[in-house]
Amino acid sequence: MRRCATFLCCLLVFFVFASCQQTESKLEKIVFGKEEKKTSKTVVVLFDLTGSTKKYRSIAFDSFKRVLSSIGHGDVIVAAKITESSITEPEIPLQETFPEFIPLDRMGRPTDNEFLKRAAKEKADNELVDRKKKILEEIRGVFFAGDAKKTDIISSLHVAARIFKAYRRDKSILVILSDMIEDSSVYNFEKENLTEKRIEEIIRKERHRKRIPDLRGVTVYIVPAGDLNTKRYFSVQDFWLSYFKECGASLSKENYGPLLVFNE
Repeated sequence: MRRCATFLCCLLVFFVFASCQQTESKLEKIVFGKEEKKTSKTVVVLFDLTGSTKKYRSIAFDSFKRVLSSIGHGDVIVAAKITESSITEPEIPLQETFPEFIPLDRMGRPTDNEFLKRAAKEKADNELVDRKKKILEEIRGVFFAGDAKKTDIISSLHVAARIFKAYRRDKSILVILSDMIEDSSVYNFEKENLTEKRIEEIIRKERHRKRIPDLRGVTVYIVPAGDLNTKRYFSVQDFWLSYFKECGASLSKENYGPLLVFNE
């Protein structure tokens, strides 16, 4: 009987402790507004405005719309042009930080009231949709206006690296809308014979010059719309697969293609 009573006492203490832990956890969620917390992300979109991409701008814009549709509460989206002076004069027409959703009562305090939470979420979702519609209209003109003379993609990656450091979130995602033909004062991929040996030489040279951007932890998507023949397409692809590996980023062949498959 004593053993049984002891066991029952221990069991009772366990359930009381577990109940207290759950109550504290629930209270913490209410107080700190963590109940609706989801994985946040920073998305940087680099887009190419050289003449060679002009007739493919609609594809690029559709890809941008797909990316924007994935943006939620707590996320950041930045869009920057790839130009001949990406590093010295970066053009960033969009820098948008969306606030994290925290359900509040009428006094502005975190709440666990289901009715108030639903009302607050509906309001926040509507505001998010409205803001994204405005962004599309604001950015549409940027995509279809003007032509850059050169395409300094490598320099634009340094701009992206700085943006990721400025806006730290759970995930970092880079989307590049370009034919990926580097045409800068240093390299011209229209003329380069991008053999495996030459790719290694370029990367070694960039590493020696300490020009490799820090993109560790970044997932990369590339939509290479442009007039490239098959041989040139795959040699350019080989370069960027090797280059982003050197940068510490994650770029798979599945994420390099004319159709953006964006699952972030």
